Amino acid sequence: MNKRLTPLAVRLFFIFALFVSQNLLFKGVGIVSAQELVSLRPTRAIELALQNNEAVKKAEKVVERAKANMRVSKAVYLPQVGITSEYQRQKNGDFNERDYLTRAQMSVILAQFGEIPKGLDATQEEVRKAEIEYERIKKETVHAVRNLWHDLTLTQEEITQRQAIEVELQKKLKSTQLKHDKKRIPFLSRLNTELELSEQQLDLNKLQRRLDVDTAELIRLTGLDPLAQVALSQSLPDDDITLDAAVELALANRLDLRDLQGDIARQERLVVETVWNRFPEISAEARYKDLHLLLQQHQQNRTWDAKALYDPIIHDRERDAASIFATDPRTQDGWELRFNLNIPLYDGKKTANLRSIELAELDRLQLEYVEKTKLIKVAVRRDYREVANAKERMEIEQKRVKIFEHQLRAIEQALEGTVEIQGYRGLTLNDAFQAQAQFTQAQRVFYQARRDYAKAKEKLRETMAWIE
Repeated sequence: MNKRLTPLAVRLFFIFALFVSQNLLFKGVGIVSAQELVSLRPTRAIELALQNNEAVKKAEKVVERAKANMRVSKAVYLPQVGITSEYQRQKNGDFNERDYLTRAQMSVILAQFGEIPKGLDATQEEVRKAEIEYERIKKETVHAVRNLWHDLTLTQEEITQRQAIEVELQKKLKSTQLKHDKKRIPFLSRLNTELELSEQQLDLNKLQRRLDVDTAELIRLTGLDPLAQVALSQSLPDDDITLDAAVELALANRLDLRDLQGDIARQERLVVETVWNRFPEISAEARYKDLHLLLQQHQQNRTWDAKALYDPIIHDRERDAASIFATDPRTQDGWELRFNLNIPLYDGKKTANLRSIELAELDRLQLEYVEKTKLIKVAVRRDYREVANAKERMEIEQKRVKIFEHQLRAIEQALEGTVEIQGYRGLTLNDAFQAQAQFTQAQRVFYQARRDYAKAKEKLRETMAWIE
């Protein structure tokens, strides 16, 4: 009995396992294929790109590193606290001597005058350059998102329009097939319709592939989930701006001008700082017990520091006055004053020549700023006119598409003999083929003209460095 039931039980178990595995498989497929639909507005896409794009993040880290380097250079202006300990021991026969001494050291720079130290100046410049580079990368990222947005919206619009044309061509092809079957039109007329439909389907396939690539690039820029489906909620509005306003925006927003302004401000400071070469070399010290007030000059820079130093003894061994280690007093009583002054009378015109060098560099930077301003004005004017040219070209190509489409439909009606059209007599299929090729080419030129118009508008924005 058990032997008879065993094959049946095995079959039932196999069927049950197969059912469970298929159910789990379908559920798994549903989970894997589920993709999040993200609806994006232009402002939101730009925000995500500025938050998540790796290039922006790297530039931000460069700014953080530069600011940390500047804080390192400025650390000398904060209080400095430390402990110094000394231990000495000597044994000579039965004589055994030990010495212990520990001092606390606390110092702070009260004031500094003279040139800005070269190390601090270098780190300040590093921060300024890094911040400008950070702004430049952010602007590039915004323009990249906007360019992609233009491409995506135009591609979607073109797909919609071509899909409508495809539907009409499919209807036309069915009608042509019926007429050909009834021997009312020649076979070449049917082939011409099939060719027209194939051209539209080819362009549709290219657009779908382009849409896929551009969407992937937008996802990369914004840092979205690679499996997410993105839907654009709106297109970018047109910029209503005059030429004078565009020039003003460019002069206010261009980072190369801002960089030059920073270079000029620094160079003006360097010109003024040359006067410190004529300043006397001063060093002084005032002491009362363990408190010192120091005026010191740095050798590498024309900089003077007024510093307060307090170094009391916090641990000292009682020593024999005759000890070999008792060479210096352990405590400093009373007060002490020291002052040194060196006045330069003639330096071989070194200061005058240094000032001439810095003034020449300042003049060069100012001339470069004027030249850059003129070039920006010309560039804005050129790109502004290019936008107008691209818009007019787009409108002309749109009219051309309508003309060739009307011409093609008229030729088709004349060849079919359904309508008698003045001026369309004696036409052949070659005329229809030529009209079809002209219409298809006109469509492609028009769609490209729309893209050129969008690129010209964004190019003007890039020239103005305008990301609002």
